[in-house]
Amino acid sequence: MSIHASPNRTLRIAAIVTLVFALLPGICFAQSGKGARAAPAVVQGMQKVVTDKASFVLYVPKGWKVSEGSEGTARYVTASDPSGRSSVFLSTGVVSRGENATALAKNANAGLGRQARDLEIRNAFASRDGSSLVYDGTYSPPKRGRTEFRTWVSRQGNDFTLTRIEAPAGQFEAMKPALLTVLSNIRVTKGSFSTQAAAAPVKVQLVPYRQRDGSASFLIPQGWQCQDHGKGLFTAGDPAGYSFISGNVTLVSPQMRVNTPGILVSPYLNSHQAWQFITAGYGLASNMRFEKVIPRTDLTGQLGQAGVPASIEEYLYTFTNREGRACKGFTFGMSFGSRSGLNWSFRHLTVTAPADRFNAWAETLGAMMGSYKINERWAQAYVAQGQQRLRQMQQQTSAMAARNAQEIRQTMQAAYDERQKSQDYIDYQRTGYIRGQQDWISTMEGGAVYRTDSWGTKNTATGEYREGKAYDYYHYQGKNPKYSEQMQAVDSRALWERHIR
Repeated sequence: MSIHASPNRTLRIAAIVTLVFALLPGICFAQSGKGARAAPAVVQGMQKVVTDKASFVLYVPKGWKVSEGSEGTARYVTASDPSGRSSVFLSTGVVSRGENATALAKNANAGLGRQARDLEIRNAFASRDGSSLVYDGTYSPPKRGRTEFRTWVSRQGNDFTLTRIEAPAGQFEAMKPALLTVLSNIRVTKGSFSTQAAAAPVKVQLVPYRQRDGSASFLIPQGWQCQDHGKGLFTAGDPAGYSFISGNVTLVSPQMRVNTPGILVSPYLNSHQAWQFITAGYGLASNMRFEKVIPRTDLTGQLGQAGVPASIEEYLYTFTNREGRACKGFTFGMSFGSRSGLNWSFRHLTVTAPADRFNAWAETLGAMMGSYKINERWAQAYVAQGQQRLRQMQQQTSAMAARNAQEIRQTMQAAYDERQKSQDYIDYQRTGYIRGQQDWISTMEGGAVYRTDSWGTKNTATGEYREGKAYDYYHYQGKNPKYSEQMQAVDSRALWERHIR
């Protein structure tokens, strides 16, 4: 679930935990005279703690440990006693559309269930409108033994708060006053949460981009860098975590027994599973959590082939990119198997943005995806070229039938070698696109090869490396850092065979 905060979150959380505090027995309130308003007591020995990222302020007994964290774009805080067996947990944010308190509780319990298989929920009470829920339970997390807990879930509009107190079985009632005292004194610091849910849509000027081979055209924001890979494939974006990508990946099945760096090996996977596997395999994304997966069975029937597995899906998800930034993405992905079962392919169209900016950018990202168009003339020419090559191959095969066996073997070997070279060049293009690399040829230096990556540019002959924004994969334009020369990008097979192979 996607979670963010609203400006009135601190007041709302304080009201909820105070209500919880007041409804349960065994809690003392401090009073400063007649008519004074009841407030949660801060018992002796309590100390004030500000979490690492200053999102929460709370009071805990001396010796207790406090940690702040996030899940996707959610913020939560945990306070535990020195033994680590009794604790207080609070999580807060904005929920995805359609999630009520029960759905939020199920998501939270799924996390507890992954820690212990003996999770048991009992004494659950929900409000009639589904906006609040309270329940008790037990589970046995690793190294802690049997544990009792009580959880409160509340949703108001798009905002939610989930709190939980827990203690060793048999000690819960004795620990409850101290746990609720800690819970009632948790405060969210002003400005610590973004207000994505209420953020106004970002208006971004989009400009047209046409690929060099004329295969596709689309719109991207002014100033974005675009790496053109031809045949409708590209990577566009900026270093802040925004991107628009059209990609294609070929994977090998395990029965091929291939173990080559850069080649992914996996059984056939459905579209969203394939995307998670591929991005993790190439180190592009981690902690991927899907919010929505929408099967496009209408398209699968049109594009799939009888007897060949196919999966076409749309999915919304959160993830951590390779720079450690929390991001959110939307992908239209297609997985297609093969009749041989020896390999399979994945094609996708993807947009991403920083997690706390995705909603504000949603309109712009949608316009970018909707602008992507394959050039019909190019597609027709591509098909025509394929048909011509097929006819040529048929003619060559007929001619070869009249030759002797030695000539046939020589011709077939040459054809195999040519196909291998072509496949090697395709693999070079694909791996360069996935890894964020581009090669450049220096005429001034006798054909020396410069290679850019996500951090800088390296002269592969001398080992000289220049790091920084001007030299990384997104910004480098081919200007020789030592001489007055515009280097040539390796964007053709002829250049690749002459300088790289």
